[in-house]
Amino acid sequence: MLEVSMRTFPGLFVGRRTVVEAQDGVADGATAKFVCGACDDVIFTAQDRSVLSDLVVKCRCGEFNQI
Repeated sequence: MLEVSMRTFPGLFVGRRTVVEAQDGVADGATAKFVCGACDDVIFTAQDRSVLSDLVVKCRCGEFNQI
């Protein structure tokens, strides 16, 4: 499974993107796992990166992450 470290940024700059909370566990059929750029916890799993193009994922540690 491919592991991708996401980029963190201040919450002030979320803009028009959709914010989602971090997921727990690994989804069935996932080929990539995305980790928080601050704490390295797995925060999202998906089959490809395109699902994250307009999303911001808020980690349980409080950091906002994007591709």
